Amino acid sequence: MTYVLGLTGGIASGKSTVAKILSENGAEIIDADQIARQVVVPGTIGLKQITQVFGTKILTTTGQLNRKKLGEIVFSNPDDLKKLTAITAPLIRRELKLQLAKLQQQQVKLVVLMIPLLFETGYQTWCDETLSVTLPLKLQLQRLQQRDQLTTAAAQARIATQMSGKKRDQLADTVIDNSQGIGALEKQVIKWLQERNLT
Repeated sequence: MTYVLGLTGGIASGKSTVAKILSENGAEIIDADQIARQVVVPGTIGLKQITQVFGTKILTTTGQLNRKKLGEIVFSNPDDLKKLTAITAPLIRRELKLQLAKLQQQQVKLVVLMIPLLFETGYQTWCDETLSVTLPLKLQLQRLQQRDQLTTAAAQARIATQMSGKKRDQLADTVIDNSQGIGALEKQVIKWLQERNLT
């Protein structure tokens, strides 16, 4: 029987680090962000539809999706973000479903669905348990600015498009605090695995 964990958290909260620790301990990871990138590569219906809505200005000279340019558009206009989501969400959902079914068929012990907008998109219903990675907003802003080379305003705009950390943590079955560094984070993840006999 496969145990399905929904892993979520705000942008730059440390979800990938938690997923890496889980993976090193035998979990299979399905990364929604990675799938979101796959469904918009050149030649896909996803990229074709995005270009029809936003124009060729969101493409690089080689025909790839210019994620930075598209991000500037959608993170400053809620209506544009809704349009983008309407295109990509069904494509992502279909691929997530396929990957999860394949791993369940293989009777993998633990599958982690790493989905930033887990609750917003209703994926928690696919999970046996949900886990939110949290950290103070100030630290989140700092990490996001460093990671993506964003201005404070741009980083705040991206965080604002997501559910508040407080609300996400209230909805999650388990909350892991990522404000104390990698060592403390790893201890919490290992403890979680041991408590559920998933090591």
